[in-house]
Amino acid sequence: MQFTVPAGFAAMPVGASAKEAEAAVIARMTKEAREALDSDPRAFQNLVEDVQKVSQALERSGTLYAGTCVRTYDGELSFGTLLVTVTPFEFGDATVATNGIIRSLTAGRGDSWTGSVFDTPNGPMAVVSGVKNLQIPAGASPSGEELDVAVAEMQAFLPVPKGSECQQQCLVCINFTTPREGHWDEYCDDMADLMRSITFDEPSPHPPGTRMREAEREERAPSSTPAEPDTATPPTGGERRRTPFG
Repeated sequence: MQFTVPAGFAAMPVGASAKEAEAAVIARMTKEAREALDSDPRAFQNLVEDVQKVSQALERSGTLYAGTCVRTYDGELSFGTLLVTVTPFEFGDATVATNGIIRSLTAGRGDSWTGSVFDTPNGPMAVVSGVKNLQIPAGASPSGEELDVAVAEMQAFLPVPKGSECQQQCLVCINFTTPREGHWDEYCDDMADLMRSITFDEPSPHPPGTRMREAEREERAPSSTPAEPDTATPPTGGERRRTPFG
Protein backbone atom coordinates (compact mmCIF):
# COMPACT_ATOMS: atom_id res chain seq x y z
CA MET A 1 0.00 0.00 0.00
CA GLN A 2 1.27 3.48 -0.87
CA PHE A 3 -0.03 6.87 0.21
CA THR A 4 1.23 10.44 0.45
CA VAL A 5 1.82 11.81 3.95
CA PRO A 6 0.85 15.51 4.22
CA ALA A 7 3.72 17.98 4.34
CA GLY A 8 4.99 18.92 7.77
CA PHE A 9 4.46 15.57 9.50
CA ALA A 10 7.41 13.93 11.23
CA ALA A 11 7.26 10.14 11.32
CA MET A 12 7.74 8.02 14.41
CA PRO A 13 9.72 4.81 13.74
CA VAL A 14 7.63 1.64 13.43
CA GLY A 15 9.22 -1.66 14.49
CA ALA A 16 12.50 0.03 15.37
CA SER A 17 15.54 -1.84 16.63
CA ALA A 18 17.40 -0.51 19.67
CA LYS A 19 19.84 1.38 17.43
CA GLU A 20 17.02 2.81 15.32
CA ALA A 21 15.16 3.95 18.44
CA GLU A 22 18.29 5.63 19.77
CA ALA A 23 18.85 7.42 16.47
CA ALA A 24 15.22 8.60 16.45
CA VAL A 25 15.53 10.01 19.97
CA ILE A 26 18.79 11.83 19.20
CA ALA A 27 17.38 13.28 15.98
CA ARG A 28 14.51 14.93 17.86
CA MET A 29 16.43 16.24 20.84
CA THR A 30 17.38 19.87 21.22
CA LYS A 31 20.90 20.82 22.18
CA GLU A 32 19.73 21.65 25.70
CA ALA A 33 18.01 18.29 26.08
CA ARG A 34 21.12 16.46 24.93
CA GLU A 35 23.27 18.30 27.44
CA ALA A 36 20.81 17.47 30.23
CA LEU A 37 20.74 13.77 29.36
CA ASP A 38 24.52 13.60 28.99
CA SER A 39 24.72 14.01 32.75
CA ASP A 40 22.18 11.21 33.29
CA PRO A 41 22.92 8.30 30.91
CA ARG A 42 20.34 6.08 32.58
CA ALA A 43 17.55 8.58 31.86
CA PHE A 44 18.60 8.64 28.22
CA GLN A 45 18.59 4.84 28.05
CA ASN A 46 15.13 4.71 29.64
CA LEU A 47 13.86 7.16 27.03
CA VAL A 48 15.30 5.07 24.19
CA GLU A 49 13.76 1.90 25.65
CA ASP A 50 10.35 3.58 25.93
CA VAL A 51 10.51 4.75 22.32
CA GLN A 52 11.43 1.25 21.16
CA LYS A 53 8.56 -0.29 23.15
CA VAL A 54 6.07 2.08 21.55
CA SER A 55 7.61 1.48 18.12
CA GLN A 56 7.34 -2.29 18.49
CA ALA A 57 3.75 -2.00 19.73
CA LEU A 58 2.89 0.08 16.68
CA GLU A 59 4.25 -2.63 14.40
CA ARG A 60 2.31 -5.36 16.20
CA SER A 61 -0.89 -3.37 15.73
CA GLY A 62 -0.39 -3.22 11.95
CA THR A 63 0.82 0.39 11.80
CA LEU A 64 2.04 1.62 8.43
CA TYR A 65 2.63 5.21 9.55
CA ALA A 66 2.60 7.18 12.81
CA GLY A 67 3.52 10.83 12.94
CA THR A 68 2.94 14.29 14.34
CA CYS A 69 3.02 17.83 12.99
CA VAL A 70 3.57 21.24 14.54
CA ARG A 71 2.44 24.23 12.47
CA THR A 72 1.17 27.77 12.72
CA TYR A 73 -2.11 29.05 11.26
CA ASP A 74 -2.70 32.80 11.31
CA GLY A 75 0.01 33.13 13.93
CA GLU A 76 -1.47 30.43 16.19
CA LEU A 77 0.49 27.33 17.13
CA SER A 78 -1.21 24.16 15.91
CA PHE A 79 -0.41 20.47 16.05
CA GLY A 80 -1.93 17.12 15.21
CA THR A 81 -1.31 13.38 15.18
CA LEU A 82 -1.75 10.91 12.31
CA LEU A 83 -1.94 7.11 12.45
CA VAL A 84 -2.43 4.74 9.50
CA THR A 85 -2.91 1.03 10.20
CA VAL A 86 -3.96 -2.07 8.30
CA THR A 87 -5.30 -5.13 10.12
CA PRO A 88 -7.00 -8.40 9.18
CA PHE A 89 -10.76 -7.87 9.23
CA GLU A 90 -13.41 -10.18 7.80
CA PHE A 91 -15.88 -7.67 6.40
CA GLY A 92 -17.68 -9.68 3.73
CA ASP A 93 -19.27 -7.08 1.47
CA ALA A 94 -17.41 -3.75 1.57
CA THR A 95 -20.55 -1.61 1.15
CA VAL A 96 -22.38 -3.39 3.95
CA ALA A 97 -19.32 -3.15 6.18
CA THR A 98 -18.73 0.59 5.71
CA ASN A 99 -22.39 1.42 6.27
CA GLY A 100 -22.31 -0.68 9.43
CA ILE A 101 -19.22 1.15 10.65
CA ILE A 102 -20.96 4.52 10.22
CA ARG A 103 -24.08 3.43 12.08
CA SER A 104 -22.11 1.82 14.90
CA LEU A 105 -19.64 4.63 15.54
CA THR A 106 -21.99 7.61 15.23
CA ALA A 107 -24.61 5.94 17.43
CA GLY A 108 -22.21 5.36 20.27
CA ARG A 109 -20.25 8.64 20.35
CA GLY A 110 -22.80 11.37 20.88
CA ASP A 111 -24.37 14.19 18.90
CA SER A 112 -21.07 15.82 17.92
CA TRP A 113 -20.18 12.85 15.71
CA THR A 114 -21.27 12.51 12.09
CA GLY A 115 -20.27 10.16 9.32
CA SER A 116 -20.78 9.20 5.69
CA VAL A 117 -19.70 6.55 3.20
CA PHE A 118 -17.83 7.87 0.15
CA ASP A 119 -17.12 6.16 -3.16
CA THR A 120 -13.39 6.09 -3.95
CA PRO A 121 -11.30 4.41 -6.67
CA ASN A 122 -10.56 1.73 -4.04
CA GLY A 123 -14.19 1.15 -3.12
CA PRO A 124 -16.40 2.52 -0.33
CA MET A 125 -14.73 4.37 2.54
CA ALA A 126 -16.41 5.16 5.85
CA VAL A 127 -15.43 8.54 7.34
CA VAL A 128 -16.53 9.73 10.78
CA SER A 129 -15.56 12.87 12.66
CA GLY A 130 -16.40 14.65 15.87
CA VAL A 131 -15.04 15.94 19.16
CA LYS A 132 -13.95 13.91 22.17
CA ASN A 133 -12.62 14.91 25.58
CA LEU A 134 -9.09 13.75 26.36
CA GLN A 135 -8.20 13.52 30.04
CA ILE A 136 -4.69 14.65 30.94
CA PRO A 137 -3.57 13.30 34.34
CA ALA A 138 -2.14 15.76 36.84
CA GLY A 139 1.34 14.24 36.53
CA ALA A 140 1.46 15.02 32.80
CA SER A 141 -0.27 18.40 32.97
CA PRO A 142 1.76 21.64 32.80
CA SER A 143 -0.45 23.10 35.53
CA GLY A 144 -0.04 20.10 37.80
CA GLU A 145 -3.82 19.58 37.75
CA GLU A 146 -5.96 17.11 35.84
CA LEU A 147 -7.25 18.61 32.59
CA ASP A 148 -9.97 17.85 30.07
CA VAL A 149 -8.89 18.79 26.54
CA ALA A 150 -11.38 18.88 23.66
CA VAL A 151 -9.84 17.06 20.67
CA ALA A 152 -11.24 17.06 17.15
CA GLU A 153 -10.87 13.64 15.57
CA MET A 154 -11.39 12.06 12.16
CA GLN A 155 -11.39 8.35 11.42
CA ALA A 156 -11.57 6.73 7.98
CA PHE A 157 -12.05 3.02 7.29
CA LEU A 158 -11.30 1.47 3.91
CA PRO A 159 -11.85 -2.25 3.22
CA VAL A 160 -8.88 -3.36 1.11
CA PRO A 161 -10.14 -4.23 -2.39
CA LYS A 162 -10.20 -7.91 -3.27
CA GLY A 163 -6.98 -9.05 -4.94
CA SER A 164 -4.83 -6.28 -3.42
CA GLU A 165 -1.87 -6.70 -1.08
CA CYS A 166 -2.79 -9.85 0.89
CA GLN A 167 -5.28 -12.56 0.00
CA GLN A 168 -7.09 -12.20 3.34
CA GLN A 169 -9.60 -9.42 3.92
CA CYS A 170 -8.09 -6.37 5.64
CA LEU A 171 -9.20 -2.95 6.81
CA VAL A 172 -7.18 0.25 6.44
CA CYS A 173 -7.78 2.70 9.29
CA ILE A 174 -6.74 6.36 9.22
CA ASN A 175 -6.93 8.35 12.43
CA PHE A 176 -6.22 12.08 12.75
CA THR A 177 -6.57 14.23 15.87
CA THR A 178 -5.92 17.85 16.77
CA PRO A 179 -6.77 19.94 19.84
CA ARG A 180 -7.08 22.97 17.51
CA GLU A 181 -10.67 22.58 16.35
CA GLY A 182 -10.57 26.05 14.81
CA HIS A 183 -8.00 24.81 12.27
CA TRP A 184 -10.16 21.88 11.17
CA ASP A 185 -10.72 23.01 7.58
CA GLU A 186 -6.99 23.30 6.89
CA TYR A 187 -6.34 19.81 8.21
CA CYS A 188 -9.33 18.42 6.25
CA ASP A 189 -7.63 19.41 3.00
CA ASP A 190 -4.55 17.42 4.03
CA MET A 191 -6.56 14.35 5.00
CA ALA A 192 -8.52 14.47 1.74
CA ASP A 193 -5.26 14.47 -0.22
CA LEU A 194 -3.95 11.54 1.82
CA MET A 195 -7.08 9.46 1.29
CA ARG A 196 -7.13 10.12 -2.43
CA SER A 197 -3.47 9.15 -2.78
CA ILE A 198 -3.97 5.57 -1.54
CA THR A 199 -2.98 2.84 -3.98
CA PHE A 200 -2.45 -0.88 -3.49
CA ASP A 201 0.14 -3.37 -4.72
CA GLU A 202 -0.39 -6.76 -6.24
CA PRO A 203 -1.13 -9.55 -3.71
CA SER A 204 1.76 -10.00 -1.27
CA PRO A 205 2.78 -13.11 0.70
CA HIS A 206 3.30 -10.96 3.82
CA PRO A 207 0.23 -10.62 6.09
CA PRO A 208 -0.20 -7.29 7.91
CA GLY A 209 1.78 -6.94 11.13
CA THR A 210 4.67 -9.21 10.11
CA ARG A 211 8.19 -7.82 9.97
CA MET A 212 9.40 -7.45 6.40
CA ARG A 213 12.97 -7.34 5.22
CA GLU A 214 14.46 -3.86 5.06
CA ALA A 215 14.38 -3.69 1.27
CA GLU A 216 10.71 -4.60 1.22
CA ARG A 217 10.00 -1.98 3.88
CA GLU A 218 11.53 0.72 1.74
CA GLU A 219 9.47 -0.45 -1.22
CA ARG A 220 6.27 -0.16 0.82
CA ALA A 221 7.11 3.17 2.49
CA PRO A 222 4.66 6.06 1.93
CA SER A 223 5.20 7.45 -1.53
CA SER A 224 6.92 10.82 -1.79
CA THR A 225 5.07 11.44 -5.06
CA PRO A 226 1.28 11.76 -4.87
CA ALA A 227 -0.72 9.19 -6.79
CA GLU A 228 -3.21 10.33 -9.41
CA PRO A 229 -6.00 11.94 -7.34
CA ASP A 230 -9.69 11.23 -7.58
CA THR A 231 -11.48 13.60 -9.92
CA ALA A 232 -13.88 14.66 -7.18
CA THR A 233 -12.83 17.77 -5.25
CA PRO A 234 -13.83 18.79 -1.73
CA PRO A 235 -16.42 21.58 -1.57
CA THR A 236 -15.27 25.13 -0.95
CA GLY A 237 -16.89 28.07 0.73
CA GLY A 238 -17.61 29.24 4.23
CA GLU A 239 -19.61 26.22 5.38
CA ARG A 240 -17.81 24.20 8.03
CA ARG A 241 -16.86 20.73 6.85
CA ARG A 242 -17.36 17.74 9.15
CA THR A 243 -15.22 15.38 7.03
CA PRO A 244 -12.50 15.90 4.44
CA PHE A 245 -15.02 15.31 1.66
CA GLY A 246 -17.79 17.63 2.81
